Amino acid sequence: MEERGFSFHVVEDLPDGVNRLFPHVVDDEGWAAEHGYGSDIQRKRDTLAAKNPNQLYFRSLSAERRDAAVDALNGPEPTGLEARVPGMGTVRHSDQGCESEAQRSLYSDLRKWYSAWKVTDALERSVPPAVARDERFTAAVSRWSTCMRTKGHSYSSPMEARQRFVRPAGATGSGESRATEIETARAEAQCAGTSGLAKTARTLTRAERAKTESDHSTEFINRKTLESGALSRARDIVKAG
Repeated sequence: MEERGFSFHVVEDLPDGVNRLFPHVVDDEGWAAEHGYGSDIQRKRDTLAAKNPNQLYFRSLSAERRDAAVDALNGPEPTGLEARVPGMGTVRHSDQGCESEAQRSLYSDLRKWYSAWKVTDALERSVPPAVARDERFTAAVSRWSTCMRTKGHSYSSPMEARQRFVRPAGATGSGESRATEIETARAEAQCAGTSGLAKTARTLTRAERAKTESDHSTEFINRKTLESGALSRARDIVKAG
């Protein structure tokens, strides 16, 4: 980006929130005692996003310079790379631009990497919804809900509970106290164990992932192979400074 006349900063990754760490139910009471439903993590994510130097820099540019910076980063047109993603059709991206240049230096075969990455990423994201539709999961959620009511918390599902305490990025606070959030999350984790919901979610997730990887083995093997090679190249880049 600097060679093309623009600034760009390496920034800290945003910390994973509750939906990423616990896609179905909070089942770690220790984590719940520290983070509740992760409203503290969401605040940190919001703060980091608001202070992202790249976003601040791009917004400071004129419209013309901003367009040029986006083209430098992403490439001028979404051509050169494509992937046929199940359920989404064909997605495309430029094989030019600094992002693609960096990925090419890491993964070597950029076209194979892009296809494997987009397909496997979409398939991995399809696992939690598939698990949630399984009748064994919904039965376990019903038992979890009964357990929560015995502890004084009336929720039909873990999703309903977390939505009360963690708002989407940029939204105002939930209005609930931190103590109430932690108390509820701890109860959720306890009920996740006694109701069998946590075990059911793990079992179904393993089975769904195994089926997904078996049905699309070529894409998963390609991604694993390319990432393995990229790791050694990344170490060499870091050592070289």
